[in-house]
Amino acid sequence: MSETHEVGGLSSQAVEGLRQKHGFNEVKTKPVPEWKKLARRYTDWISIIVIVAAIVSAAVPNDGGRGWTSFVLLIIELNLICFVGWSSERNAGNAVKELEALLSPSAQCNRDGKWQEIEARELVPGDLIQLKGGDVIPADAKLHGQGVMKVDESSLTGESLAVSKKSGSTILAGAVVAEGEMDAVVTAIGKECFFGKTMALLDAPQEVGHLTQVLNRLSAFLAAVSFFGVLIIFLVLLVARDAGVGYSLVTAFVIFVSSVPIGVPVVTTTVLAVGARQMAKEKAIVSRLSALEELSGMEVLCSDKTGTLTLNKLSLDQEDILTWKDHSQAQVLLLAALSAKWTNNDAIDRAVTNAVEGGQEALSAYKVKSMDAFSPVSKKTSATFTTPDGKDMMACKGAPQVIRDLLSDSKAQEACNNYIAERASKGLRSLGVAISHDGGNSWELAGLISLLDPPRSDSAATIRRAQEMGIQVKMVTGDQYAIAVETSRRLGLGTKIMEGEELLGAKATNLEFAKHVEAMDGFAGVFPEHKHRIVEAVQLSGRLVGMTGDGVNDAPALKKANVGIAVAGATGAAKGAADIIFTEEGISTIITAIQNSHKIFRRLETYIIYRIASSLLILGYFFFAILIFDFEMPTWVLVLINLLNDVSAMATSLDKVHSSDKPRLWNMNKDVIIACALCGVDIIGAMILTAFVRPVTWFTFPALSEGTDQGGTTSGPEVACVFLGLCALLQLNLLSTRNPNVWWWFNSKEGSGAPPPSLILVGFMSIFLLAATFVGVYWPSHVRPDGGRGWMEGAGWKAILLTWAWALAVWQLADFAKFLASWVMHRAEDIQADCRHTEEPLPAWVKAVNAPGVLGDRFMRMAYKPVKVANKGVKTLRKRQGGKQPPQDIKEVDDLKSATPLDPANGVSQVNGGGGADNV
Repeated sequence: MSETHEVGGLSSQAVEGLRQKHGFNEVKTKPVPEWKKLARRYTDWISIIVIVAAIVSAAVPNDGGRGWTSFVLLIIELNLICFVGWSSERNAGNAVKELEALLSPSAQCNRDGKWQEIEARELVPGDLIQLKGGDVIPADAKLHGQGVMKVDESSLTGESLAVSKKSGSTILAGAVVAEGEMDAVVTAIGKECFFGKTMALLDAPQEVGHLTQVLNRLSAFLAAVSFFGVLIIFLVLLVARDAGVGYSLVTAFVIFVSSVPIGVPVVTTTVLAVGARQMAKEKAIVSRLSALEELSGMEVLCSDKTGTLTLNKLSLDQEDILTWKDHSQAQVLLLAALSAKWTNNDAIDRAVTNAVEGGQEALSAYKVKSMDAFSPVSKKTSATFTTPDGKDMMACKGAPQVIRDLLSDSKAQEACNNYIAERASKGLRSLGVAISHDGGNSWELAGLISLLDPPRSDSAATIRRAQEMGIQVKMVTGDQYAIAVETSRRLGLGTKIMEGEELLGAKATNLEFAKHVEAMDGFAGVFPEHKHRIVEAVQLSGRLVGMTGDGVNDAPALKKANVGIAVAGATGAAKGAADIIFTEEGISTIITAIQNSHKIFRRLETYIIYRIASSLLILGYFFFAILIFDFEMPTWVLVLINLLNDVSAMATSLDKVHSSDKPRLWNMNKDVIIACALCGVDIIGAMILTAFVRPVTWFTFPALSEGTDQGGTTSGPEVACVFLGLCALLQLNLLSTRNPNVWWWFNSKEGSGAPPPSLILVGFMSIFLLAATFVGVYWPSHVRPDGGRGWMEGAGWKAILLTWAWALAVWQLADFAKFLASWVMHRAEDIQADCRHTEEPLPAWVKAVNAPGVLGDRFMRMAYKPVKVANKGVKTLRKRQGGKQPPQDIKEVDDLKSATPLDPANGVSQVNGGGGADNV
C-alpha cells in the first residue's frame, strides 16, 4: 500500500454531494425490449399491406364466398417474414454493452480515512484510489505520490509501448497499469471521461444500412408501379365489368400483394445467413448480416495499425543492427541480453531477450555478477559479468545518446549521431550497446540496434491482394507521424500521411475535405473521434468504407463504417462495435471474406432481378388479361403461386456463383432493365397462351376440355393452363436470372457465364413444377377453397403438355432478350468506367440507357422529401424536450444525401450506410 500523502480521501457526506452533481461512474443505455422489436416488424408498411389484404380477403364477401384460404396463406407468409427478420436481429452484437463490460468492476478507494474496496460505479471526482500492476483504470485520474508507473494505453491511443507516468500525470479510464504502484485522484467519471466520450460516439444515431436502402428502394419502386396498375384494374372490374365491390376489391388487393416484394426480407436473410455460416468456417463471425452485402461493394479499407496491421509487440529488427569495428551482430545481441532483465521485464528488455536464439540457455556460459536496473534518470542498464574464460567485463545498453556520451572515440560518437537521426526520421526507437574491459572506466561501442512494432507476416500480402481487387487501403494510427510513414512504407502503402491535428479544424460535411482525406494513404496521431471523422469523410465521397481495428479507440469508427471488422485478440469494445469478427490471427481472412461477399452479392443480385421480373410479370399479365379477356383466377391460387415462388427462391442462397476481382456495387437501373426485358417477353407469351385457351378466340387448344360449367367468364381448365404457364415461367426464370449469358452457357470461372446451378436449386424447382403440373392435370372442379368467382379444374395431360411446350418456347425467347439487355448494360458500364478515367463525355446511347435510372433517381428524391421533413421534425421535437443531441463532430450525413440511391452520371448505386446493428 502506498504511504499516506497530504491528499486524503473523501468523506461519505462529500461523496453524496458529488454524486448528486456527477451521477455514477457508468454510461447507461436503454435497451429496446424484444417484443417491441418484433412489433415494429408487424408495423412495417409492407406488413401492414399484407395484413390489410388478409383482412379484406376474409371480411369482404366475394359472390357469397370469403377468402379464408387466402387469409391463412397471407398470415403464414407475414409471420415467416417477421420472425425470420426478428431472429436475425437478436444475433446482432451490442457495442455499448461490450464497452460497459470493460469497466473495472471494483477499485481500492480511500473513504472516510480508510482504504476499502468499492464498485467502480460508486467513484466520484475527487476520490483517492490505489492502482497497481494489472489494474484496469476505472476512471480518468491524476497520479499522486512518489515513483513511476507504466501505463499501457494501446487500446485507447494505439501507442504500442507502455507510457511512463509520474506524480501529476493524467491517466485515462480503460487503460491498464503495466508496472508500478501509485495513488491517484479521480478527475472525471462516466461520459465525462475519455472512455465515456468513446461510448458516446458509439451511442450516436446510426444511419440506415446500405442493403436496407437498396431493398427499400426496390420495394418503393414496385409498390408505386403496382399501386397504379391495380387501381386501374379495380376501376375496370368495378365500372366496366360490373363485377361488384367485393370481388373487385379482393382481386385488386391480392394482385397488389403478389406484386409487392413481400418475400424479400425472408429470401435476403436466408442468403445472408447461409453466407454467414460459410464465413464462420473461414474463422470470421458475422454479427450484422447485411454487412456481407456492404463488404462486397467496399472500395476503401481503413485499417488501424497497432495490433491489426502490426503485432502490437515491440521487436528487435535484426536486419537493422549496426555493428562497430570487429563486433558481430551476435556479440551485440549477447551484450544487450546480458544487460537485460529476463523476468518481470519491460517491453524493451522483452524485445531484446526474445531476439536471442536459444533463449536464456544461450547465456549459461556467462555469469552475471551484478546489474544496475533502468531508471528514468540514467536511461540505461548495465551488468557486470564473467566470460567463459574467466575475464570480468561490463555490458551496457540504453538510449543511444546516453551510450554516445560514454564513448571517447569521436568516430563512434558520430556513428551514434547518424544512427539516431536516421532512425528517428523513420520513427524507430533505437538502443546503443557498449562494452567495458576496465570496470566501467572507459567504454567501447559494440553496436546500435533499432526497435519497432513489426507488421504482421501477412499484412503486406493482404494489402497487395486487396489493392488488386480494387480496394484502396488506408492506415490509421495513434502513433506519431514518423512511425506511421515508416510502417506504411514497409507495408507497401504510400507515404502521404495526414496528422490528427489537421482533422480537428475541418468540417465533416465539407466535400473538399472529404476529397483531401480520400487522397491520403494514412493518418497519424489520431483519436477515436478522428477515426470516426475519417470514415465519415470517405462516406461523403459516395464510397462504401470498411474499418479494421482491435482497440477501444477503434470502436466508434468500427460502428460508423459500412463494414466494421474486429481482428483476433480485439477488445470487447471493438468486437461489440464490429459487424464481422475474425477469430484467427492476422488479417488475411479479410480477402477470403471479400471473395465470399462477392458471391453473396451475386446471389442477392440474382434474386433482386428475379423478384422485379416476377412482380412485373404478375402485375403485367393480370393487368392485360383482365382488361382484354376479362380473365378470372381464384385469388388463393395467386397467393399460393407467390408464396411457393419465394420459397423456391430461397434455394438461390445455396446456388453456385462466381466471385469477382472488383467491388460489386448496385446498379438498379441495369437490374430493372434486365428484369423488364425478361418479363416483357414472358407477359406477351402468357397473353398469347391465354388467347389460345379461351374458347372465344379463333384458335383454341385442341385438347382443352370445356370443363364443368360453374358460371363466370373463365372456365376451370383455362385457369389450370394459365396457372401452370405462370408457374413454369416464374420458376424457369430462376435459371435465367442467375446467368448474365444465356441460361445454358456455363463457365468454370467468372466471365461471360455462370457455373452450373446447384442441385438444391434444381431440386426445389423440379418439385414445385412437378406439383404444378399434377395440379393442372387433376385438380377437381368441386374443390373451391374460397368459393366466390373464379375456379380451377384439371385440364388433362394433352392440354398441360401443350402448355409446357409453349412455356418452354416463350422462356427461351425471354432468356435471349435478357442476354441482350445484360450485354448492353455491361457494355455501358465498361464505357462509363473508361469515360470517368479519360474524362471524356458519355456516348448518346449510354446516356439513353441510363435515362430510366436518372428519372428514377428524381422520383426517389421526391419520395424522400417527406421523410426528410419528418426526420427534422422529430429532431426538433426532441431538442425542445431536452433530448441530448450527438456531438457536432459526429453529426450524421444529411438524410437526403445518404438516401440518394443513384449517381446520374454513371448509374451506379452510391448510397451510404451505417455499420450499426442494421439487419435485413
